Amino acid sequence: MYKENEKNYNILVAVEETSISNNAIEYAFDLCSRLKDSYSLSIIYVIALNPETNVPFLHNLDKANNLDILLDAKEAVNKIREYLKKFDNTYPNVQYDLIEHKGYGVVGKILTEYISQNQLDLNLLIVGSRNLDGLQKVVLSSTSDYLARHVHCPVTIVKQ
Repeated sequence: MYKENEKNYNILVAVEETSISNNAIEYAFDLCSRLKDSYSLSIIYVIALNPETNVPFLHNLDKANNLDILLDAKEAVNKIREYLKKFDNTYPNVQYDLIEHKGYGVVGKILTEYISQNQLDLNLLIVGSRNLDGLQKVVLSSTSDYLARHVHCPVTIVKQ
């Protein structure tokens, strides 16, 4: 039952199939287990597909690459589901849902668009970080930094 003075926190965790994301998931479950107010915890896996081109040969390559991406994503999501099972025992009172979201382009932009269209009441985004610095951050880019600069809510970056 929803009480008028009760706050409902909406928390989203962006994940991939890495130990860095596992740290972010663990952080989110621990946080939610300590909240006194109601919350909604969603875990999102973004599938970043290649935009299709109008060049005939490249168009077919993009389709083939996207099929590979989708197959890899299916395997990754299954591993994430398996990892999440451990929290069903450790944090039995923490409820969550797993979202698979497909888009074209890079993960940061896809996730930012998803949040602006589907999570207008988001209170917190949790992401993992590889601890890139200096030139590594420029060359490899940092999704967590991109999200911190472009989403409309607070972002917690869980370091490796």
